[in-house]
Amino acid sequence: MTKAANGNDGPSAEDRLAALAPLAPDDFFRITIEGAVSVLRDKANQLRLNLFSTAIRMLFEHVMGTLAPDSEVEACAWYQPIEGQAKPVRAQRIQYWLQGGLTDGYLEDELGLEPQELRIGLLRAFNKLSKHVHGRADTLVRDPAEQAAEVEATVAAVEELIHAYHDCRAALIDPLVEGLDEGAVDTLLSETIQSIDELASHHTIEEIYTDRTEVASIGPSTVRYSATGSVLVTLQWGSNSDMRRGDGAELDESFPFQCLFDVPIDDPRDLSQAEIVSGVDTSSWYGDDWRDEGPGEEGGSGESGAGGANLAAWLDIDNDDERPNF
Repeated sequence: MTKAANGNDGPSAEDRLAALAPLAPDDFFRITIEGAVSVLRDKANQLRLNLFSTAIRMLFEHVMGTLAPDSEVEACAWYQPIEGQAKPVRAQRIQYWLQGGLTDGYLEDELGLEPQELRIGLLRAFNKLSKHVHGRADTLVRDPAEQAAEVEATVAAVEELIHAYHDCRAALIDPLVEGLDEGAVDTLLSETIQSIDELASHHTIEEIYTDRTEVASIGPSTVRYSATGSVLVTLQWGSNSDMRRGDGAELDESFPFQCLFDVPIDDPRDLSQAEIVSGVDTSSWYGDDWRDEGPGEEGGSGESGAGGANLAAWLDIDNDDERPNF
């Protein structure tokens, strides 16, 4: 632990900023944080504050631009055009990146966040950066204590931004983890999974393991949740009568799955309103030959690889006596 610029024991501003890099929502966000940290560590650079300010302003502009497209901001129910402005203003762009179509009232009442105060603080920090980004000889800040004060205020604003972003998503997902697991199970049990259905004449879902649930995105009208894990199935070739006669075959297999839940923004915890897309990845069943040559080519049918060739032979033999035992 290093000593902070204000003389108190605790992590320095650059160390606190560096700790935020793993929480960055995308690569460019992370790159700007790492660049700002690198500049701050160069204590001998008299343009240290100016270059730091440039990096952080790039970060804020990324939030207000790339991560908050006009069309998506304008599609939010809370959006109201500002007189004299043809496009959403900065505060509205920050609002969208932070909370999507969720209203301030929802964040305050349901999630315990105070988004309006956060946005005001971020805009204040953004505006203060401008004088350092466009530095001049008469505005250059050389005093280390003054530099430290400016840096401290800006790093605090970035910390609030990142933590509020993750707090918002955590507050949505935490109460839903159990429900999302149930939703994944119900969906996979109640719907025919085509990719598995193609592997055998019958299949039975035995177990579903959900490894991770998260908020994938918060859009203008829906919150998208993602649940990933694996599904254990029993594949059956031949009818139940074949199985009783010993003429059928069964095989237990496990495949990864991802379930995506789109829930209306009005009540993002109500899974009964969810639109669900389920996917099971069965590519491992077909083996490397299938991935190299594609299905339908020699060595690449849906019955090849991972034991598929033996199953194909079994299915093609008309004489029961010649069928191999499994």
